Amino acid sequence: MSIMSVKGATSKASGVLKNEAIIAVLSASIVAPFVVPKINSLMDTVPILRDHKSIAAFVSGVVIFGIAAKVKGGLGRAVVIGVAGAFILSALLPIYSQLTTRNSGQ
Repeated sequence: MSIMSVKGATSKASGVLKNEAIIAVLSASIVAPFVVPKINSLMDTVPILRDHKSIAAFVSGVVIFGIAAKVKGGLGRAVVIGVAGAFILSALLPIYSQLTTRNSGQ
């Protein structure tokens, strides 16, 4: 492997880490586990949200996506989008689980 190909590979690798989509996915798996429980504990203080966790998670995700639109800078917005995506995913998992369980018995 020549020096030129090593330089090209390292520049491509650093470019991947600057990609907003990659940062959003990393945020969903690295940042969200720290942020989501804090927001969930705040939502548990509201009785209607405490009783409907999936709806609360979905609403939180939509609100956080709205906040992401106001964040300046691509990487910061990507981090916020990743956290919002984690909320949306946690809201949809019970529905997905019910559908796959129901359809697997047929």
